[in-house]
Amino acid sequence: MNKPENPKHITSALKDGFTLVEILIFTGLFSVIAVSFLTFFVSVVQTHTKQAAVAEVNQQSQLLLDTVQYYVQSASLIELSSDTATTTLKLRMSSSTIDPTYIYASGTVVYFQQTDAGAAQPLTSNNVSVSNMTFTKRANVPGHDSVSVVFTLAYNSSNTLQSFLQSLNISVARVGAATFDSNVVPSSNNTYKLGTVANDWQSINSTIYFSGSNVGIGASSPGQTLEVNGGVRLNTSTAKPTCASAQRGTFWVTESGAGTKDSVEVCVKNASDTYIWATIY
Repeated sequence: MNKPENPKHITSALKDGFTLVEILIFTGLFSVIAVSFLTFFVSVVQTHTKQAAVAEVNQQSQLLLDTVQYYVQSASLIELSSDTATTTLKLRMSSSTIDPTYIYASGTVVYFQQTDAGAAQPLTSNNVSVSNMTFTKRANVPGHDSVSVVFTLAYNSSNTLQSFLQSLNISVARVGAATFDSNVVPSSNNTYKLGTVANDWQSINSTIYFSGSNVGIGASSPGQTLEVNGGVRLNTSTAKPTCASAQRGTFWVTESGAGTKDSVEVCVKNASDTYIWATIY
C-alpha cells in the first residue's frame, strides 16, 4: 500500500514556482497588452506617414500656385488664345532677360523656363505627380486678362497609406495700372482731389511732371513753379478780355491780318492804379 503524500511537501512545491493556471493567466494578459501596444504603434506610424504625404502635397501645391500667380501678375501680356485650355502658359515680360516666360506640364512634372533659349527648371519634385494641368486665358477688355489654372497633384507612392491628392482650380489676374473706358468724374462737384501733398502723382502721360509744388511740361525735374522744355505759344481766337485785377499778369497775342504785324500785350497796373493792356511788341 502506497503511503499518502505529506501535505507539507505539496505546499513546498507550490512555493517553488508558478502554477499552470498562473502561467496561463500571465500569458493571456501579456498577449492582450502586446497586441494593444502594437495596434497603437501601427496607428501612430500610419498617421505620421499620412501626414507626411499631406504636408508634401500641400507644400508643393502652394509653391506651384505662388509661382504662377507671381509671374502672371508681373506679365505684360498673356500670350494664349482666349477660352482655350492648353498645357503651356506663355507670358510676355517687360524685361528681355526673362521674356518670354513659360510654365508647362510635361508628364507628371511642371517646368519653368525663361526665354526661348533658357533651360527648363522643374517646379515640382519626384515626391509628387501632377496631372490634368491646363491654363485658360480669360479676356477682360479693356481691363487686364486673367488665367484659369486647373491641376491635380498627388503624392507619388504605391503605398496606400500615403495615398493623397488634391485638385485645384484658381484664377489669377494680371496686375497693373487701372484702365478706364470712360471719363473719370467725381461723384460730387468740387469735393475730391487727385493725389495729396504727401502722395502726389509723378507725371501725367510722361508729359506733365510734378516735383513738390513745381510743374514741368516736358521737364521731368522742374526747378521752378512752371518749367517748360520748349516754346510757349499764345494763340487766342477769342476776344481779348478787359484788363482788370483778375487778369493782371496775363499775356495776350493779337493775330493780325496780311500786311499788319501781330501785337503782344500784358495786363498790368500803372502808376495811377489803373489796369491797362501794355503793348510790348
